Amino acid sequence: MMALALALVIAAVVVSVTLGSESGRVAAVVARKALREVPPNSSGTQEESQRSPSLPDEPVRQRKEDDKEPVAAAFEPERSNSRSEMPRLASQQTPLERDLQPQQHQTQPQERPLPAAEDTDWAEPTQKELQSANAARHYELLPGAIMGLTIRSMGIYNAPVFDSDSQWALAKGIAHIPETSLPWSQSAQRNVYLAGHRMGYRGTWSRMIFYNLDKLKEGDKVVLKDRTGRSYEYRVSETFLAGPADSWVMGQVRGRDMVTLQTCTPYPTFQKRLIVRADRV
Repeated sequence: MMALALALVIAAVVVSVTLGSESGRVAAVVARKALREVPPNSSGTQEESQRSPSLPDEPVRQRKEDDKEPVAAAFEPERSNSRSEMPRLASQQTPLERDLQPQQHQTQPQERPLPAAEDTDWAEPTQKELQSANAARHYELLPGAIMGLTIRSMGIYNAPVFDSDSQWALAKGIAHIPETSLPWSQSAQRNVYLAGHRMGYRGTWSRMIFYNLDKLKEGDKVVLKDRTGRSYEYRVSETFLAGPADSWVMGQVRGRDMVTLQTCTPYPTFQKRLIVRADRV
């Protein structure tokens, strides 16, 4: 009986190794069961019969643990990928990773050219247009205009000012740059920035509206009047030239409440911008 049991064990091990299948493991279990059922005194001593069943148990437990290892290994790449997707601190990132990060905070404002740029192919002013530009011109406060501009020394009265720097605003009158101050803005300092054509399209309201801006001198009065009739008076304080990209002239100046008037110069190249500033009185 003992020999038969040993033969079954050997056969089961051979089948398990050769086939590596579930049937081999089943055969090994059957053999161990048969070996445990052998009477203690059938062959060998009681001590030998108690030790012999424990020998094949270790390989079986090891195989069960080995069966689990491929399952754990199959999930390892997923855990690794999950860790790689987590954001890392800037100090842990490579230069390439830092360069690929989106820039969420832009501390430097984008540059923009000054408005009301003139083309170089404007029709030359006729004698009649020159006489009109040098005479008094009275305008109407058109619908959509937020205020009127009066500069007596230039002969301009109640010229319409629109809160836009678009082409239609420049064609109808004077453009107020929306990003800049208004006379009634609640701020410590103001810079009401207005732009107008030196020449402009023939037949439009803005034709040559700032033709004589270069004739303003220190102390000349500039008046803005809103649609309610309230007036804001300024006095010319400085005149200078700027480049087409000198957007800093649209910014506020600490402690100053002013209006800035801009047009293109000189005729006919219009390569510069004529800037006239007047302070509030």
